[in-house]
Amino acid sequence: MDSKLGLRLNKFVVSNNKETREIELKNGLNIIYGPTDTGKTYIYQCIKYLLGSNTLPKKIPENSDFHDAYLEIKSLYYNSIFTLKRTFSKNKISIYDCPFSEIEKDTESITVNTRGSKNLISTKLLEFSGINPDTKIKTHIRENKYRNIAIRDLLYFSLVTEMGIITDDSLITTGQYTSKTVELNLFYYLISAQHTSYLTYLSDQKSSKKKKQVQNKVEASNILITELIDETKRELLTLEKIKSNNEVSYSEELLFVTSEIEEQSSKLKSTFENIEKLKTRKMMNRELLKRFKLLTEQFNSDLQRLEFILEGGEIISKLAIENCPTCGGKLVSDRHSRHRDPESIQDINSEVLFASYNAEKKKILLNLNDLTMTINNLENENHIINHDISMLEKRYHDIKERIDEELKPTRTSLENKINRAVDEKLIKEKIGYLKQKLYRFQLEVSDSNQIENNKSANQSSSNNIKYLIDNHLDQLCKIMNSYLLDMSFPDVKHGNENVEFDSTANDFIINGKARSVYGKGYRAIIYSVFLVSFMKFCRDNNLPHIGFVVIDSPLTTYQEKENELPEEKVPEDLKERFINTLSNEKNLQIIIFENKFQIPTIDINCIEFTRDRNRGRYGFM
Repeated sequence: MDSKLGLRLNKFVVSNNKETREIELKNGLNIIYGPTDTGKTYIYQCIKYLLGSNTLPKKIPENSDFHDAYLEIKSLYYNSIFTLKRTFSKNKISIYDCPFSEIEKDTESITVNTRGSKNLISTKLLEFSGINPDTKIKTHIRENKYRNIAIRDLLYFSLVTEMGIITDDSLITTGQYTSKTVELNLFYYLISAQHTSYLTYLSDQKSSKKKKQVQNKVEASNILITELIDETKRELLTLEKIKSNNEVSYSEELLFVTSEIEEQSSKLKSTFENIEKLKTRKMMNRELLKRFKLLTEQFNSDLQRLEFILEGGEIISKLAIENCPTCGGKLVSDRHSRHRDPESIQDINSEVLFASYNAEKKKILLNLNDLTMTINNLENENHIINHDISMLEKRYHDIKERIDEELKPTRTSLENKINRAVDEKLIKEKIGYLKQKLYRFQLEVSDSNQIENNKSANQSSSNNIKYLIDNHLDQLCKIMNSYLLDMSFPDVKHGNENVEFDSTANDFIINGKARSVYGKGYRAIIYSVFLVSFMKFCRDNNLPHIGFVVIDSPLTTYQEKENELPEEKVPEDLKERFINTLSNEKNLQIIIFENKFQIPTIDINCIEFTRDRNRGRYGFM
């Protein structure tokens, strides 16, 4: 029998009795990645469903006729393999004492329930993990009320959804007041493997701190604490005055205004281009008008010349025929031909000549009429162009005025409001931190005169438990510190104790900064590091743990595609270092579901869903 506690997931399968869909999981780092709607979240929900959850996995079109799900698991404690089978919408789970590949129709199995009081899947999984299912966890602060440990208690530190991974609440508790006591008692049990009360631990912690202060500083420490209380109260008072209760998010308004500016800027550009086109057309028309008017002048000049000739010819035709100056006879007589200069004699038909002139005159008049109409059309077109230019320039001015005087100032105002909202959030966080700090100081002062009276018969045993828990918490913080250093997490430096556990807030402080005040991308990484560190710590100390970690989208945080503040986004190189760091853990089973991103070429079990029918595996189904 292997002394290791916990389980390891080997294979997940869904079946419709005709065909199966499956993925194989290995020890070390497993990454199942690809675009959305390829079945990653479905696998996560099915694994949780097979481990006893009563929340039915979401329905997807591809799995409509796949009604059975299987989960092949190795018990590290018994060094044996068993398989869980659950039919969707059923509250019973079958357990086969063999791998999935050996299950036949007549293979024997035992049936357990997911709810009720007897024969529960939780009990069986705890037994397979090597954890006593009869372990009692105290559920009430003052009354001696207990309940048995359940598999869901261990899964809280093992399975995390894409929404849960970015929480700014405590990593130890769910934030529900009614369950806080049992959740804290559970954590201190898991960290120590001894049943204890977290209130006893805190009380011991305070007493220890107080005793050390009395020994080292005596009365001077009380004076210092009193000064710190006064200083904290003054700072609280100042912050409370400037604190705002405005919880309105302006991200959507900023996105709308920014898109409106882009749209109006596009219209502005289009309007400007149309104005320039019209001005170019107007310039061409002006040049044509100039030339056409010059041609009109030429036509008018030719017309005047022809009219002058025609008028002169008409006058000449009315003159009487004179006698020959030589002989005194009629000039029309042939016998006088010798009296005329032969070179000047031309036989001219005046009627033909005048008809030709009149035809030329009509042709010029027609051309002049066409040219006049063309000029009028061009002038009318220019008039319309001037009107259109005027309208477009007014539109251009209105759009530009709206952008400059309305949209841009609105965007600036929203950006300022968002910046103020961020500042207000930081102020509220600091107020909460100062209140906790003030509470601790006041608690120390109120206990200062009773330290010697707090001893009891169980002091030695209590001190041993406290020492054990302190030592184990310190080990856990050192493991987290080592991971964060290896992946070069911002502000984490070598040689420093960068990680510490805040037992009041029940969360971790990274280099003096509470985890809750980090952006959601960085919170997701810290949460992931805590889960893996806690698993490694439990494995190294042979403490109760389910044996694997399943994380949904630790690097592509929930709704990252929407507006995220720049400080919330994780750089790509940090994501790569995160993967490289976890890939070194060959003896721990880490299962990560992620969107498509560049996977480093390292020795890890990568399963890619391409959402491409022509390349690789389309999706799980």
